[in-house]
Amino acid sequence: MQGKLYQQYLAMRPSVRSLVFLYWIYAFVGGMVGVFTQLFLYQRFTSISLNVAATVVFYTGIMLGFCIPGFFAARWRLNIKQGFMWSFLFLGVSLLYLSQTVTMAHAYTAMLLWGFGQGIFWLTVNTCELSETKDGERDFYSSVLNAGNQILSLVGPAVATVLLWLSGSVFHFGTYTLLFSVAPAVYLLGFFCFSSIKTYRPKPIRFADITYFLTDRRNQAAQLYTMGTSFQQVLGIVVPPLAILTILGTALRVGMYDTLFAIFSAACILIVARYRTQQNRLAMYGVTTVGLVLAVLWFGYAFTFVALIIYTVVDGVLSPVMNVSSHVIDLNSMEIGRKESDFYATMLLRDFSLWVWRVAGGLLFLCVINLFGADKIVLSVGLYLLAGAFLLTYTGAFLLLKIRPR
Repeated sequence: MQGKLYQQYLAMRPSVRSLVFLYWIYAFVGGMVGVFTQLFLYQRFTSISLNVAATVVFYTGIMLGFCIPGFFAARWRLNIKQGFMWSFLFLGVSLLYLSQTVTMAHAYTAMLLWGFGQGIFWLTVNTCELSETKDGERDFYSSVLNAGNQILSLVGPAVATVLLWLSGSVFHFGTYTLLFSVAPAVYLLGFFCFSSIKTYRPKPIRFADITYFLTDRRNQAAQLYTMGTSFQQVLGIVVPPLAILTILGTALRVGMYDTLFAIFSAACILIVARYRTQQNRLAMYGVTTVGLVLAVLWFGYAFTFVALIIYTVVDGVLSPVMNVSSHVIDLNSMEIGRKESDFYATMLLRDFSLWVWRVAGGLLFLCVINLFGADKIVLSVGLYLLAGAFLLTYTGAFLLLKIRPR
């Protein structure tokens, strides 16, 4: 089986394989710093509300990094592939700046820059994915992508855990100093992957593209999917890491814990990749969503170490499998463009819509924090809301895929 998967991987075009490598570099650094960024902010400022506000600032940075360069790239017909270099530059600088944070204003600035770099990355990688891949081959492409991501999600926290230990216990630099200093250097590996990516110069965006985005039935159905995805992202980036920190106590223990369970995800994706098709992606998405929702609800209700173990095992196996389907559906939702144009305008408008719903989700959770007050209760309610966001996302995906294109 592994030999067949490897042959399928080799059959990919060089530009598509380069996309996979660039994605893996991004995922590796994300695995190193993603969870620990939230823990760093919480341990420094001890406020869930400030973490949520910083997350909203981060997603605002993503929207700005996606939409502003995207608009000018279309206006001036710039080569989109250059965005990889600029995104890695912004991401690296933002992490170095975050390591020096002493006030919340500095933290917000660092999160805005980090988001801006991620926005440029997503603009570039989504454009290249949509211009390079066809719908029928995206299930295998996404499976390879996410299997690598899961392996790196094992390696990333493991490397981060070692750096946390060395920085805090051996060199006494401060717990996070080495992590936020070493991680930016990994982005330099991306410079070896740029040459195979093909040139893409987007067409200018017309007012008709905006009208089409607002009136087309599939775009309207995609809004429900976008809303669920946005709520899921805002809650998912804040609530589970802080819930795990509350139970385990230290960032070092969180890193060790994440490392132990990540390997299950990669094995599961590689097994399922053989059987994934365009026809069964929605069914797989539905089954994994139900399983994950039940695990999140139980974790929120029990909020114990045993419940954490159950949640982590279920999440480690089902979430990456679900992510393969959702990644393909994401690309599908961006490809709803006028026949006179292509996917590009819809892709930009969708990202702005994502930002609107992310801000709405962040404000909703801030209301929950003000209502319940106690951190443990807030995190439990946050897990309940996260389960609801999974269900909302699946409902939107179901409607999107059932409505036929014009």
